[in-house]
Amino acid sequence: FPLAIFTYLLFAPPQGMTQVGLFLWLTCFSILVRVALTFFIVPHMSLGAEITTHYEERTSVTAFRIMFAALVAPVIIILGLTAFFIPEEGMENGLFKISAYPKFAFLCGILMVVTISISVWGTRHLIPKLPRVQMSSSTISILGLWSEVASALRLKSFRQLIVYMMLIYTGIGIGVIFTTYFITYYFELTEKELAFLPISSAVGGVLALFVAPKLGQMFDKKQAAIFSSLLFAIFFSAPYNLRILGLFPENGSVRLVPVYLLTLLVAYLFLWVAMSLANSMMAEVIDEYELVTSKRHEGLFFSVLSFAYKCTTGIGQFIAGLLLTWISFPTQAEIHDIPPSAMSGLGIVGGPILMGLYILSLFFLRTYPITRKRYLEIRLYLDSKE
Repeated sequence: FPLAIFTYLLFAPPQGMTQVGLFLWLTCFSILVRVALTFFIVPHMSLGAEITTHYEERTSVTAFRIMFAALVAPVIIILGLTAFFIPEEGMENGLFKISAYPKFAFLCGILMVVTISISVWGTRHLIPKLPRVQMSSSTISILGLWSEVASALRLKSFRQLIVYMMLIYTGIGIGVIFTTYFITYYFELTEKELAFLPISSAVGGVLALFVAPKLGQMFDKKQAAIFSSLLFAIFFSAPYNLRILGLFPENGSVRLVPVYLLTLLVAYLFLWVAMSLANSMMAEVIDEYELVTSKRHEGLFFSVLSFAYKCTTGIGQFIAGLLLTWISFPTQAEIHDIPPSAMSGLGIVGGPILMGLYILSLFFLRTYPITRKRYLEIRLYLDSKE
């Protein structure tokens, strides 16, 4: 309920606020939304590591969670574009319709309450079967928390996986800010064409439900994650890199949307596969931590992951602001007013810069030390102690 309320208020600032007032409103409620989300998402993600200890089955569990997220998010986006952000007379783009945001946020708040309640109610029967954790006063103190975090960071597997995911999330944070610029200015898509784009994410999520476990069976998860990450880096940046080379369909071409959709579908497929595998790998890190310390702390590991996500998407959005300044992109400009240098800058950000950032993450993932063989050794020891 706090998440829903804060989300609505984030997009419903009082009328007549100054720029400073709007900045403070946006900052405060962005923080409150993230805090409220944390109260649910950390136990939710931890539950995925607790449900099963089977190597391949863990990937299936995370793939299911990501599949539902990939399915629902595009539905919300399509609903927003077709029912709320309809351009009025004189508007080139419905996203400039300020009055639509509070109404859309209200609907999103209702859907948050409904879907989270379904998730909680549907998994309550697992509570008696979950591992029991012995809590001490040191565990829940601030100093005890930092001690546990420091202990976790001594694991090479944890450090490498966290840095890999932080770089991915930073790229996603940049992409979130630039998406509106890409689709509105760089590709000049209409509202109807925009409504088709989220379908690629949804279809990719459904396909990932089958592809992620399969790759996890055929290879070690690290190898499968590296392969998947390389592919989504290439295909997310392909439209921009190909346009720079003069090989991508021009704006207005009948081939533009189909080709763009195809590259997005492949990119989202392997992004969701990589994230499914990475979350599954985090469960193995937790097992290794138990081997080293005799403690289980799913919540600790996924809270650090959640914190890293918030930090890096924030950093990504900050970097996006710097990049917009670097390419001298004008604010609230019409398409015909964008200088060619700024338009070229959008292509450089979407292509070489984001692809380079995603590929950089692979240098950390390649030294992740837990193989299938190592995991089975860990589980054999842990199971013998039970």
